This record gives sequence, structure tokens and C-alpha cells, in this order.
Amino acid sequence: MVTFNRRGGTSSGGERQLFSIQKIFIILAVILVSLFLCALRLRSSLAEQYSVSSNPKDNSVSSNPKAIPKNKIVTSTRNSSGDSEPIQVAYAISLIKCSDKQSSTSGLIDAATVLRHSVHQTSMRNPSSGSKYDYKMYAIVHKKAESCSHLLGDLGYHIIVKDSPVQTSEIRGDYLRKHVHKEWCCGADEFVKLFAYTIHDHPIVVHTDIDFMYVKPMDDLFDAMLLPHDSDEGKAARDKVELEYPDKQQSMPEDIQAYLTRDYHQVIPGRKAAFQAGFIVLKPNQKVFDEYLEIIREGNYVEGFSRENGWGGKGYGGVVGSMAMQGLPAYYYDEVAPNTSVELNGCRYNHMGANIFYDNVPNFIRKYKDLHGKCRRNVEGCEDCRKTDMSLIKNIHFTNCRKPWNCAGCKEDEQCTGKNDHIDPRTADYDHCMQVAKTWHEMRNDLEQQIVALTGNDKVLSEGQKGSYKKDVFMGHCDADGQSG
Repeated sequence: MVTFNRRGGTSSGGERQLFSIQKIFIILAVILVSLFLCALRLRSSLAEQYSVSSNPKDNSVSSNPKAIPKNKIVTSTRNSSGDSEPIQVAYAISLIKCSDKQSSTSGLIDAATVLRHSVHQTSMRNPSSGSKYDYKMYAIVHKKAESCSHLLGDLGYHIIVKDSPVQTSEIRGDYLRKHVHKEWCCGADEFVKLFAYTIHDHPIVVHTDIDFMYVKPMDDLFDAMLLPHDSDEGKAARDKVELEYPDKQQSMPEDIQAYLTRDYHQVIPGRKAAFQAGFIVLKPNQKVFDEYLEIIREGNYVEGFSRENGWGGKGYGGVVGSMAMQGLPAYYYDEVAPNTSVELNGCRYNHMGANIFYDNVPNFIRKYKDLHGKCRRNVEGCEDCRKTDMSLIKNIHFTNCRKPWNCAGCKEDEQCTGKNDHIDPRTADYDHCMQVAKTWHEMRNDLEQQIVALTGNDKVLSEGQKGSYKKDVFMGHCDADGQSG
């Protein structure tokens, strides 16, 4: 989910921003033009096969008859001799509203820019990545946020404007209809994310929040989705997929419709884990989209914290986001469409560096003294994501470790400029979070270096990297902790 702050912070904070919005747009215009010129032949050939309307306010996704049909298995092009076109994956984010307390406008532009660059760097357009998959960027924009969506359009995101797929008044269940508007973050408006299932011009769609970054290619996931499950190549790809439960490697569905991770750090002992709504890899599917909408309209959501709460009275409730996009997909893939999804290792994919052990958070843990220190997945040998080696991480979701563009480098016992700027030791490890933040700033530095190489304008570095705050982590992008830095 993407949000933008109209005010962009205080005036003093704005003066301290190392990149003004205007400079970012100018720099991006130069690099995007250069990159597009370099890839002109590739993009021309792709245009015929994967045609999407270029109207930035287009409210629909086109259905190109030459595009890959829904659910068709596509042959790998890793060993292509040049006759086959590369497969293009859709990378999407959602813009739901134009206000946010976590980031200034310039910070969120930084986030969207680095996210896009990380996709580029882990795709076939960067030969050193080793990937064979191409990409196209999308932003699914709620009509309430259309006024600020041009910011993403200027960064190279294709804009799709949509209203909420289900209006609150359409929900038949009393409790959901009367309470969903209170759900974090956006109530029923968050269901706009479901339009990712309708981007039919691509065989695969990856949808994430904006506070996300790709570190390594996901070719193994894509191959396992697209190649025949019983082929040698398909089997090899499946063997490389890192699962949350490795013992399920041999029972993966023949036709993988989605990859997801779970929000284990919210789990109540003995209860079901919600979906982590910041990351999903899916096959576009109109039937799945329609089934989601009917579930929402039915509104069979049970209030409370019993084992029969939440969606369908099956226990998918009682956590943050459970009435919206944390609880609904978990219910869908577990109960409505079982054996169609694969749960990935949440320490490697959608990495948050979160504490998923029963320690001192949340407070109810005092009731379960016998569980202290045990894994919230209720299994032995749980990987501690706070200590996962950085070399094993595929992509990162900046949540527990804070937003790196907000210069969040403050320890709990240090003097922080704001209450949300420090790394909470109850939910994350400070040293690991600094490694995570550094990875984002290294990606930004790589973008800056490429801009200099393309334009010869070294002011990008001299002006963008003059900050002195924890330079070993933030690489000159910050001059103090917090948004104002």
C-alpha cells in the first residue's frame, strides 16, 4: 500500500531534505530516458506481445489477444536462441490515499524510486543479475488518490485508477459492514489491491507495499509457476523454492496460483496466522477475483477473539488487518481454494526482521509461561528472522526495522527525535536492522552512481551524500535521525 503526505513535513524538515522533489524528477527524467533508449529494441518487441494502454488515467487493464492467456503454462526462455520473447512480469503497488504519518512526500518518492530500481537490477535488463525475466511497473490507484498518482506516473509506473471493488453498502453481513471502515489502514478501500488479479497482460503479477525492495531475482519462483510440474526443469525449480515448512516440498500444488508469507509475529497461541499483506506473487485470474468479491459481499465475518472468529467463522480474525487484506487472503487460500498456494520462508522472502518468538510482545504472553521463547509457528527449530544472514535474503519489507528513507537509526536508549524513530528491541534486532537499512541505501547509491555515469553530473553525489549521520549505514543520505534528517 502506498500513501502520500500532502504537507510533506514541516518547513524546517523540508529544508533539510537532501533531495528536493524537483531535483528527483529532473534526475529521474534523465535516467529513465537513457535507460529506455538503451532498451528501445527490447521494448519495441515486447510492445506487440504485452500491450497495455498508455493512458495514465486508464481505468482498465487491456486484454491483448497476443498476450499470454490466463493460466497457460509458458515455456522458459532461459536457453532461448533469440526467437522467443522474454517473459514480462508485472510488478505492482497500490496507492490508496494521499496522506500518511510515516513518511514525507519526498521520502515516499525515494521509496518508490528505489523500489523501481531494485526491480530493474534484479531483472534481465541488468545482465549481471542472471535473471531471464523482464518487468513492467504498475500502480493500482484508488480514485480517492488519483490527484497524487502523477508522482508515480512520473517515475515510470503505469497507472490504473479504480474504485473500491466492493462498496461498504453492498456487504450483507452486519458486523463487517458496520466495522470494516475502522480496519487498518484503509478499511474496505484496501480491497483495491485485489485488482492485481486482473492484470491479465502478464502471466505473473508481484504485488507489494511501497516500503519494499528486491535484493535477488525470483526466477525460481516464476519457473516453478510456469513450467510443467513434472518436467525436469519444473522439478528443479520447485526444489529451489524456499518454503516456510520444508517438509511440504513434495506436496506443492501442480498448478501454483500464488506465493505468500504469513504474519507470525501477530499469532495468538494455537490460532491461525494471518496473511502478510505486503507481498504476494500471483497468477492473474478473473475467477479468483470474482470469488474474493463475493466473499466480501457475503460478509460472513464473526467478531471477537474466539477460535471461531473472523472470516467464515474459521478463526481468521482478531489481528491487525484481519477484516481486510491480512485476514481475507489467508482465509481464501486455506479454506476456499486450498492446495493452490505456496507459503514461502518469511525470513528469506518479504523479510521484515521481525521477532516471531513468544517473548514479551504482546502482553498476553504472560498467560503462556510455558511458551516463552518458543516459535509462534508452533514448531521446533524456527528460524530467527532477526538474525537471518543478509546473503540469504531475497527481498525486504521495511516494517519492524523502520523506513530507511526516514533515517531511522536510533536505539531505544538514545535521544530520538520522535517516538517512532527508534528500533524497538522487543520486535527487532538493532544491528540486523542497520544491515537491512544499509542494503536500501546501497541500492539508492547504486542508482545515484548510474545517474552520474549516464549524465556526467556528479552533483547527484555531492549534494545527495553530504549527510554525516551514521554514514557507515546511511551512506551520506541522512544528517540526523528521523524524517527531518
